[in-house]
Amino acid sequence: MASSSASSFPGSVITMASSAAAVGAASSGAAGTGSPCAACKFLRRKCQPDCVFAPYFPPDNPQKFVHVHRVFGASNVTKLLNELNPYQREDAVNSLAYEADMRLRDPVYGCVGVISVLQHQLRQLQQDLTRARYELSKYQASVGCNGTPAMADFIGNTVPNCTQNFINISHSTA
Repeated sequence: MASSSASSFPGSVITMASSAAAVGAASSGAAGTGSPCAACKFLRRKCQPDCVFAPYFPPDNPQKFVHVHRVFGASNVTKLLNELNPYQREDAVNSLAYEADMRLRDPVYGCVGVISVLQHQLRQLQQDLTRARYELSKYQASVGCNGTPAMADFIGNTVPNCTQNFINISHSTA
């Protein structure tokens, strides 16, 4: 029932479990009766049934907690999770895990560096799309004037001029 997906960056340890699976892990083996959660195992303490970490740091993925602990500290994460409503905790832990993973890869920028790169790519793609739409409109305008595309007009002119191909026969002197 648990669905997991890895981040698009190689070597990432971030996994996301469905809410039902996280709650099920907390009530079944991870919180007291079976294997301790990754946080309690790393901190070398007994995993209590009401452990705030157990639903979000399963024992099969210890690196997730190690990274979060290294960047934010266990006590800060505990305080944060206790201040949140239970339905917000999973998203918060996934955000913390992603930020911690990116902060360890790039200590200066963290995930802001990734966001900056993606924003730059988005701006570049928007410019490319605008340029392609403009070229398409130039082509459509040149087709609309004569009925056939005049490639010399299309390639040579920056702004299509439909009147340049029009021959005014009524004013000619012949």
